[in-house]
Amino acid sequence: MKKLIHNHFFALLAWVVILVISLVALPNVNQLTREHSQITLPNSTQSQIAQTIEQQHWGHHVNNTYQVVAVFSNGNQKMSAADRQNVQKTVDRLQKHQDEYGIKAVMGPNDNAATRKQLISKDQTTQLVQLNISKKHGTLQKINRQLSTAVKTTGLKTYITGADILNDDFSGAVQQGIKKTEVISVIFIFIVLLIVFRSPITPLISLLMVGVSFMTSFSIVTNLVDKFNFPFSNFTQVFMIIVLFGIGTDYDILLYNQFKENLGKGMEKWAATKDAQEKAGRTILYSGSSLLIGFTSLGLARFSVYQSAVGVAIGVAVLLIVLLTLNPFFMAVLGKKMFWPDKRFTGESSSKIWQRMANNSVHHPVITLILVFAILLPIGLVNRNQLNYNDADEISNSTPSKKGFNVVEDHFSKGTAEPVTVYIKSNHRLDNEKNLLLIDRLTNQLKDSADVKTVTSVTQPAGSKVRQLYVNNQLQQLTGQLGAAQSSLSQLSAGLTGQAAMQAAATGSASGAASEQAMMAGMGQMSSGLQAGGDYLSGLQKSAAADSFYIPNNQLKNAEFQQSVNNYLSADKKTAKLMVILNSNPSASRATTAVNGLTKISKYSLKGTALGHATVVVGGQSSKINDTKTVAGGDFMRTAIIMIVGIGLALVYVTRSLLQPVYVLGTLVTAYMASLSITHLLTRLILGRPMLTWNTPFFSFIMLIALGVDYSIFLIMRYRNTDNQHHLPTERIVMAASAIGTVVISAAVILSGTFASLIPSGIPTLIEVAMAVIIGLIILVIIIPLVVPSTIHLTYPMRSAMRDNQAKRKGAEQN
Repeated sequence: MKKLIHNHFFALLAWVVILVISLVALPNVNQLTREHSQITLPNSTQSQIAQTIEQQHWGHHVNNTYQVVAVFSNGNQKMSAADRQNVQKTVDRLQKHQDEYGIKAVMGPNDNAATRKQLISKDQTTQLVQLNISKKHGTLQKINRQLSTAVKTTGLKTYITGADILNDDFSGAVQQGIKKTEVISVIFIFIVLLIVFRSPITPLISLLMVGVSFMTSFSIVTNLVDKFNFPFSNFTQVFMIIVLFGIGTDYDILLYNQFKENLGKGMEKWAATKDAQEKAGRTILYSGSSLLIGFTSLGLARFSVYQSAVGVAIGVAVLLIVLLTLNPFFMAVLGKKMFWPDKRFTGESSSKIWQRMANNSVHHPVITLILVFAILLPIGLVNRNQLNYNDADEISNSTPSKKGFNVVEDHFSKGTAEPVTVYIKSNHRLDNEKNLLLIDRLTNQLKDSADVKTVTSVTQPAGSKVRQLYVNNQLQQLTGQLGAAQSSLSQLSAGLTGQAAMQAAATGSASGAASEQAMMAGMGQMSSGLQAGGDYLSGLQKSAAADSFYIPNNQLKNAEFQQSVNNYLSADKKTAKLMVILNSNPSASRATTAVNGLTKISKYSLKGTALGHATVVVGGQSSKINDTKTVAGGDFMRTAIIMIVGIGLALVYVTRSLLQPVYVLGTLVTAYMASLSITHLLTRLILGRPMLTWNTPFFSFIMLIALGVDYSIFLIMRYRNTDNQHHLPTERIVMAASAIGTVVISAAVILSGTFASLIPSGIPTLIEVAMAVIIGLIILVIIIPLVVPSTIHLTYPMRSAMRDNQAKRKGAEQN
């Protein structure tokens, strides 16, 4: 029993049981990722209010649905009559089998004049069909697969696209990228550890530790997501893999080097294991704790994408437990065999590069710090560019949904694929002349915006004015009727005049003639009145006042107008929507800026009217991106501050200093700024992308700050463990840099290589984050042995000076 305890056998048994349970309890990861990877914004944002209005206050059986667009394209050739008939046959087939495909609503290009204008391209090469698919029908993957087959049409290229489909395909692309990352990471780490330890056994044990940690923690995270809606995104799994494999291997190197050094000193394997646990384990705990605090602080973020990185904290917690409980089993059982066939047990060799850099910095601390920050700060402050919020760019152009999206952009207005929707939610019915006039006025004002291509609403369902419902047209008809009446009256007057003359000549009656003359005079006055009225109405017709909407009561009940009412007013007739198609890509910066303009126009137009107190919000993809931009930007700063404060407190405990954490964090932030600028430059030059993706700065920041602090802690802990009785602080930090330099460089190489495994994924965000972290790690490996020793010298100047004076006096006495 004592031998079993010495060999940590029960720890092995416990982890075997935990691993089995974790594997059995692991939910369907692919489905979970697709279901929980949508960006969730606060309920108070404009786009979320709009979404709530659409889902909860709209009828016509389209709530709780996915919005999908079927694209029918004949390339750059105009569709023939046969092609158009084939499209209609496909639409008819979809309508006939709605239950089979989960379709709740179909809008085809030939439904009416309005849809012909909206869903058929001007060059007549492309037609669209808008579908609403019930979310209960199945996963988006299933819906995409079924509809892609259902819409196939002879002689035409067909695609299924839309925001929901594109997001789902992005999730699938990330999952495929993760598989590549896992394989590349494992191979890379095995090769590096094989080179470092010259043994095939050590890499296998290290990978086993990390593998157990990842599978256990990922099972915990996914079950929390499945049962309690724990924060999760497309990036949670991939960053858990990268962080755990990267720092897990780093910590293993630290632990195995200490164990190997102990064995080289002649320690028995159990004693060597215990000593390694105490010395290296303390550094691992301190370093891991700062990492844990950093990622845990992300739970305080308000933005769902940022919150999703908190899953890494669970991974780090499990990793620390595994490394310090399961590792000792293999160390105690295998001993020197753990490093077979290598016979050298001297620990890690010293780093001459770090030693020289540290030595120079302690002799010239101020000059060193000025040079470091004079070089890095200007780099960090350049290339401050806008970010790309178009998630469609994350998907390869070879993906069918992306092809369909590109076809729509090529042959329609760029905003056609994802129109913006303006919602007006009132507390009274809107299907009356007074409120319809206000809605029509807003429609025209929105159309006057330079960013807008077309606007459709209840009063303009085809995107243009209905002439019969405008006062000038109605006045024109009335003026025409008055003119006809005046002409008839003139003819009647002339007829009566002739008749009166004949009667007077025949009878010689003066009284009869006088009566007829009086009647004709009255008709003359009436004709003059009609002429004046006609002139007035003609003038009014040509005035700006006549260019306004007016619908008579009998027209409100008209069947054609009721179809428009059903499309653009809610079931209770208290909410109206206006569909706005922008000139630009709905995800482009110009489109998101236009959302603010549309909101201002809408609220200003209705201010002081019967709809002045109505809720006015703008929804759609552009609005959601605009809200994402606002929320993400604000939450980035807030979360960054929380993270830095948390790590700073951990550093205060580790360093026992108030100044050292400031120096370390300042170094990390400077390295981050410089790496992001360099990444942007390389992305533009190599990848041909003018902007970084909007996720890149945040994920680069948390990875570089949380992981980069490890290397400073490695150096500081080595400094603290160095004999302080016989050496100055400046001497100790140089010795520590020499001793730990190779470990840090090896760890940085492994972490860089692990992040490099993200590049083959093909996902722009992952590629850019990988580049930023790798560049940042290179910068840190260079500046840590310069900055930390310099700050040590500046932090303890009196102690160093006193020791120098003592040395000088002692030397003088000896002479």
